Amino acid sequence: MPQTQYKHTRCCEWLRCCGGGEPRPRTVWLGHPEKRDQRYPRNVINNQKYNFFTFLPGVLFNQFKYFFNLYFLLLACSQFVPEMRLGALYTYWVPLGFVLAVTVIREAVEETRCYVRDREVNCQAYSRLTARGTVKVKSSNIQVGDLIIVEKNQRVPADMIFLRTSEKNGSCFLRTDQLDGETDWKLRLPVACTQRLPTAADLLQIRSYVYAEEPNIDIHNFVGTFTRVSRLS
Repeated sequence: MPQTQYKHTRCCEWLRCCGGGEPRPRTVWLGHPEKRDQRYPRNVINNQKYNFFTFLPGVLFNQFKYFFNLYFLLLACSQFVPEMRLGALYTYWVPLGFVLAVTVIREAVEETRCYVRDREVNCQAYSRLTARGTVKVKSSNIQVGDLIIVEKNQRVPADMIFLRTSEKNGSCFLRTDQLDGETDWKLRLPVACTQRLPTAADLLQIRSYVYAEEPNIDIHNFVGTFTRVSRLS
């Protein structure tokens, strides 16, 4: 896959939690993240179900929200009442404690794996195009409006607009297995007016913006327009 030049225009479903209110259409200026018209969440992937404080309460809640698990817990607790005791306490609490211990350990291992994978993705370095040249930036620090260079075999770090490729015919092949599960390569073409620019640095010399629809769950359709105003004076 050839080297490609992208514009980051991401907005996710957590926008409401970040103070942005309901998701709405947005206008993003090319290479000028400071001109964003609303507040966006960070470009961070988080697949963990719990944090440090909610881990144990969350695991216990998910176990005892089922009727039979809750029934066995209440039955074990009832054995502390002498009039209701049917046998030794360990016959109730040892099996329950063993099941809970195995569950907690399994969830802890899974959460650790998710943390390691998320950290690896969020810390992956990309090249950001600026007026002073290219600078390295972590995936988690990419902002809406940044110009990001994605190299061959690199993972696309966010929702992006394809602006330019090093291939003269303007073709680029992407694999979307992380979106729709399809592992075959798909042909993508860049914006025509930006592909005709002599170099990638010329993207910073034009005044352009993208108008994009509000975020939604449909990954197969996108409504947006790319507008080039004029050259910078």
